[in-house]
Amino acid sequence: MISFPEKCFSLLYNDRNFFDTDSEISRNGDTTVYRMADGFVLTHEKTEYPDFDAIEWVNRLQNTGGTPSGIISELWDCDLTLPFPHVEKAKASAWLPTKDRFTTVLAPNGSTWSPFEFFCNPDTVAEAKYPYRLFAGQSAKFSASGGRSSENQAPFFHLHQAGKGIIFAIGWTGQWNCEISREEESVRIRTKIEDTHFRLYPGETIRTSSVVIMTYEGSMIDGQNQWRRMVKNHFSLIGQPGREQQMPLCAGIWGGMNTEAILDRIETIKKEKLPYEYLWIDAGWYGMDDKPCPDEFEGDWASYTGDWRINPTHHPDGLCDVAAAVKEAGLKLLLWVEPERVIFNTPIVSEHEDWFTIFSRNPHSQCLLNLGKEEAWQYCYQTLCDLIERFDVRCYRQDFNMSPLPYWRKNDAEDRQGIAEIKHITGLYHLWDALLERFPHLIIDNCASGGRRIDIETLRRSVPLWRSDAQCPANFPAYIPQSHNVSFSAWLPYNGDGCGRMVDTYRIRSAYAGGLTTNFSYSERDSFGDDPDMLRWLKDRLHEYIRLRPYFYEDMIPLTEISDREDVWSAVQFHRRDKEDGIVEVFRRKQSPYESAVFSLGELEETALYRFTDLDTGAAVEMTGAEACRAFPVSVPTKETAVIYTYTRVSQQHTNV
Repeated sequence: MISFPEKCFSLLYNDRNFFDTDSEISRNGDTTVYRMADGFVLTHEKTEYPDFDAIEWVNRLQNTGGTPSGIISELWDCDLTLPFPHVEKAKASAWLPTKDRFTTVLAPNGSTWSPFEFFCNPDTVAEAKYPYRLFAGQSAKFSASGGRSSENQAPFFHLHQAGKGIIFAIGWTGQWNCEISREEESVRIRTKIEDTHFRLYPGETIRTSSVVIMTYEGSMIDGQNQWRRMVKNHFSLIGQPGREQQMPLCAGIWGGMNTEAILDRIETIKKEKLPYEYLWIDAGWYGMDDKPCPDEFEGDWASYTGDWRINPTHHPDGLCDVAAAVKEAGLKLLLWVEPERVIFNTPIVSEHEDWFTIFSRNPHSQCLLNLGKEEAWQYCYQTLCDLIERFDVRCYRQDFNMSPLPYWRKNDAEDRQGIAEIKHITGLYHLWDALLERFPHLIIDNCASGGRRIDIETLRRSVPLWRSDAQCPANFPAYIPQSHNVSFSAWLPYNGDGCGRMVDTYRIRSAYAGGLTTNFSYSERDSFGDDPDMLRWLKDRLHEYIRLRPYFYEDMIPLTEISDREDVWSAVQFHRRDKEDGIVEVFRRKQSPYESAVFSLGELEETALYRFTDLDTGAAVEMTGAEACRAFPVSVPTKETAVIYTYTRVSQQHTNV
């Protein structure tokens, strides 16, 4: 395992380098405590993952004295220099340098409602420069946007050069910063919470952002799969003892739909033996709106966010009959709530205005519930517990459709910059940890206008079942989930998708992922259960998905580039190492002129024999691993068609290579 220096963070204390101040240092295993005479205490906690050549740390700051602490500033929670392959300074030349001559930086986009979410093209050119190529003396800077950790820019990074790599993630669900600097023999990584400049009050304790750093040798795909395995084994709750072993397969329901229509849909699922596992009740089930609300585009449901009374117009029995029908049908319940964003005219704001940060007193303006305030936190926790217990909610979906950064900064005094954000985010972690402890069965679905709050700290507590709002339209382009199933999956072994509302095998297969939600039952405007052919098709596709689902958690090998062009193919392989089997998904898009293609598979043993079977026709072909990794041929005569191959190893050795 690579040796990490002890001083892997930095800060100023009253404008002095913290490590130059007089402090008493004590160590206990992987925990180091620095105590200053004025009562300021910094606790540095490390966790090693030697099976993945990785390490994690977080700092906790405390004032044990009787007066305010000194000013803490320039707080870089990670400030680390690691050896890296030699690189020279950039030189003017007629020739572009080969990739082993510079450091490639993968810094994936965040959520942007596009097919390129969680993707970085390292060959991007901007203003005649390559921003993702670093030579000696060069640096790159990145930051979150608006206070949500993966909006526009995601807090995950991958550095690679000459067969060696570093992958790291920032553990902060708010506004983070990152700087990567390259010297000839090393790379310096610095990460922090943006614009911190504060003192701690007597008795006050906070934590700051964490960092996870992993090193590897091999290709970039090797590194990403090592990262996926580490997140799966050490950070995700899915698959852990006592927790769900796989992500949910959900039937989506609009929450403003009337109870009778919901019960009809549950009855159809039960009668037709559709193998759904969860009934997903989305927004619109709450508040006092008395207008019809058959789908998300009608009614005044959005004006009641924060009023968590069950809507008596849409649900006269308060959803109790729905919850009972869900259980009787052998399903589990997923319920949408958005506790942090509250509309000003809801009763809770007028009753406890001091719990909220308020910018405008317009009745329809947004307020931010202050999770750093104990009374507000207790209200939020108890409200969620009541809903979970009353309806036996098995998956709690937390949304967050606002940018909180200006609200936090509104609350900060000159000598307390960053404290409002820190207390809100640590309150969020405390909330989720408390819910998971009280309800050991619970899945937390992390949504923030899609995937705008994904980071290593949310991944250890939750999963994104709806990784992008780009899949909100009923007929969104199929190339979006095809691309996302590669880009998101490079970083998240557990992530989910939706398939829209078009009855089409190509589209639903494009959306197969670690979790899947279908919206054929979503709107009261759409019939569900009236077409026997559609129901037979749906049952076949859902059973097919359940069969394939375990592979989406395994190693992923992209076989094509991510693209939004309709005249290309898209293909990806998922390989299960312990059983030597997997799947290959191939999509010929609707404008592609090509009827055949050849792909280079990965991770197959060269001398072993594998049988590849077309999921539709049952036709099988046997190839050695060497042959399939060199050239796996696929023919798709029809445009806008998805072909899926399963494969398994059929012999230990095959000498005729």
